[in-house]
Amino acid sequence: MKRPLFVLMLVTSMILSSLAPVFAQDSQDGQHKVYLPAVSSGSANNNSATEVKAPAGAIVGSTGDRTHAQSLMLSGLKLDEPIVRDGVTRASLRKLSPTLLGANGKVEVIVRLTSPSVGESIASGSVNASSADAQNAVSAAAASQQADVISAAQSLDGSAKTLARVTKVLNAVAMRIDAASIPALAANPNVKSIKPVVNYELDLSETVPYIGGTAVQESGFDGSGIDVAVLDSGIDYTHVAFGGAGTAEAYTAAYGEGTADPRNTTRDGLFPTAKVVEGYDFVGEVWPNGDLAPDDDPIDCGIDGIPNDEAGCDGGHGSHVADIIAGAGGVAPGANLHAVKVCSAVSTSCSGVAILQGLEYAVDPNGDGDSDDHVDVVNLSLGSVYGQAYDSDDAVLADIVSSFGVLIVASAGNSADKFYVTGTPAAAPSALSVAQTEVPSSKLPLMRVVSPESIAGLYQATY
Repeated sequence: MKRPLFVLMLVTSMILSSLAPVFAQDSQDGQHKVYLPAVSSGSANNNSATEVKAPAGAIVGSTGDRTHAQSLMLSGLKLDEPIVRDGVTRASLRKLSPTLLGANGKVEVIVRLTSPSVGESIASGSVNASSADAQNAVSAAAASQQADVISAAQSLDGSAKTLARVTKVLNAVAMRIDAASIPALAANPNVKSIKPVVNYELDLSETVPYIGGTAVQESGFDGSGIDVAVLDSGIDYTHVAFGGAGTAEAYTAAYGEGTADPRNTTRDGLFPTAKVVEGYDFVGEVWPNGDLAPDDDPIDCGIDGIPNDEAGCDGGHGSHVADIIAGAGGVAPGANLHAVKVCSAVSTSCSGVAILQGLEYAVDPNGDGDSDDHVDVVNLSLGSVYGQAYDSDDAVLADIVSSFGVLIVASAGNSADKFYVTGTPAAAPSALSVAQTEVPSSKLPLMRVVSPESIAGLYQATY
């Protein structure tokens, strides 16, 4: 018993000796000093310490006796000023997305403010969802705060540009600003957070009958009375699937002969229709090759070979998705559609700023400040892989939009069977996340291993 007891005492003494106490003493120059043990990988005889000067009166009972008891008597060591990194306080750093630290040049950001949005107020119970006056009061307060922050941003960067303002789903301003001005903007007490605008890529959907849509329709459920906002590349409302003429002439009358044709910026008496009952284009026909250029006509740019079209259409996805949802042969052919154009006409990119505005539209389509006309469902067939609910403000938005009684249906991705690959904003807790469906005609890619012989054979190829 003596030997184990001796070993235990020896180990204990070694541990205690390694915990060199913090001690304090008065120096000859009258300064109070705090000594911290230095971390060293050298010999055990290295008794060096890190010296930190403390303000007078910060140390109680510093008699020069380096005892652990006196180290417990240290007080008043609070810093006079907060620690600053590159001109940014710790409190301001907490408001910034880490991806913005070290950024250069102009960046696009979503600046969230401290006052609640209409959706947040409804979710917290402080505003009645049926009170238009109360909702308008919250919007007005948010707009006033936004005006102050925009003014502050422009004082920091005279060329700062406001891209969008929303008050219903978020109290936020999307802006393009010099990255060097962002830390100072984050210090503004009205600012809650600053995150980069996240743009997304489109995900194509597939095949209605395979998922059982026909059986549901035969049970008497065809979507009648339901409004669905399709946030995508727009909808070709002239297509026969949506009750249109379905001719090239009808499409040209509505879209024009190219992306620069002014006919695709106006409704021309051709929109809305009985099926595509409303909508808005928050992108235009140039982005991302130029600035966002919102207009009143959300028609999809999706016909190959439009005469005189130098830019080249890369749309069609929105019409494809809308047809699956509520076209003549879709899952819910009785539903009404809202064409909310947030994705590019000339690429597969979807603007984070436009998505923010599109969700704002979805909770108040006529823009009168009363959300009683909100859509029932928002479809987002887009996303970024390996998503988290807190990745971007768009994911946060999905939860806030649900407080209006709107269901967000979003793509979990087309990235096959891989761990954690699901996309965002589908990762938001309140979103209905829909994964890619493989139909019977799909092919599974295989990889043949030929060597070493012990593992030779066919394996599923995941890439």
